[in-house]
Amino acid sequence: MKIIPNIKETFGDTYFLGYSEKMKFDQTTNRRTDEIEARICKVSSSVLQEQIEVIVAPAVDIMKIRFNQKVTLNNVVIEPYARTTTGSSFAQIILRCTADSITFPS
Repeated sequence: MKIIPNIKETFGDTYFLGYSEKMKFDQTTNRRTDEIEARICKVSSSVLQEQIEVIVAPAVDIMKIRFNQKVTLNNVVIEPYARTTTGSSFAQIILRCTADSITFPS
């Protein structure tokens, strides 16, 4: 199931807090590679009153975005999935939030 939210109602104003890089994993060698798979952007939300993580493709240019700069999330999709630990009967619901791009006013 994919959820396509109304950006303004769901997140309100959003501000860029930074990012980290997720590297690809090589199943053959069982090691992380030097190739970037995605960027995980940390963004604050005025409606949610908390930080959210938004995954974007490595081709998205976020290097020019300054800390705490107001940004716009474009074509956001939220995909829920469950995660559990070995031996546990409880699952944790995770909401994976992806966007086509993040833009900011010039």
